[in-house]
Amino acid sequence: MDLIKNTGERERNIAAVLTSDVKKDLHIHTCYSDGALTPQEVVDRWMDEGYELIAVTDHDGIEGSIEGMSYAAGKDIRFISGIEFDSENDLCKDLHVLGYGFDYNCREIRNALSQIRINRARRNDALMAALRAKGYRITLDDIGEINEGRYVGKPTFSQILYKKGYTSDPQEAFNTVFTDPEIRSICKTTLQTRKVVDLIHAAGGLAIVSHPMEQRQKGESFKEFSPRLYYILDRMREYGVDGIECHHPSADDFQQELLCDYADRYGLLITGGSDFHRDTGQRDFSRYHMP
Repeated sequence: MDLIKNTGERERNIAAVLTSDVKKDLHIHTCYSDGALTPQEVVDRWMDEGYELIAVTDHDGIEGSIEGMSYAAGKDIRFISGIEFDSENDLCKDLHVLGYGFDYNCREIRNALSQIRINRARRNDALMAALRAKGYRITLDDIGEINEGRYVGKPTFSQILYKKGYTSDPQEAFNTVFTDPEIRSICKTTLQTRKVVDLIHAAGGLAIVSHPMEQRQKGESFKEFSPRLYYILDRMREYGVDGIECHHPSADDFQQELLCDYADRYGLLITGGSDFHRDTGQRDFSRYHMP
């Protein structure tokens, strides 16, 4: 914990923690975004499984990370502040950036997250109205029953649709209900990727490209995707990113090696994590592994 709080040579200390030779998981979601477990449950489970370092990286929010940090204090596990920002630029519609070791109280990051919450609330209102117009009986009470309303987004609505019997699986809505043109047109507002990197740095943290293999499109062969992958990574280096999440379920062994080689070539940090959300209805990463 002391390494994270140091003000002198802060970035070097964070990098040392991220790359330390310990059992670690640097990509975990809680009920404060689209995960199922509380921060306390995450700390207890990962500690029981022998992890020495973890980070809660909820989408566009720090409440879960703050709770987890407080709960982990004094326990036999190291906890580093984390977040996963959604972002976009001219190359990618939905590019995620992980932030580590930043100051929770940074004014710039707090203001940005406040605006993100406002934009998300507006989008959720529009999404619920559109779903109800399609005949799906969804109420505010239904939303409050999912994660006690801590986080509301498309995963929340997918859970509600499943609970009400409109789908046979929580993930089904993403391939059916949400593909309706009127539903798809209700887009989330995200920050520009360069702005996200700058925000993380302004808060004293390090910025990491999250699961770059997920930029591969459905039906796109790896041969077709490979040049674009390097184009994206080159752009991220231009933005001043500090590292790449090379070890992630979306990357097979060969792809992880490619990402590590790229990171080594340009002096970038190498990180990894499980991207855990829940025990049931886990995401299928297999399409990213296809030739």
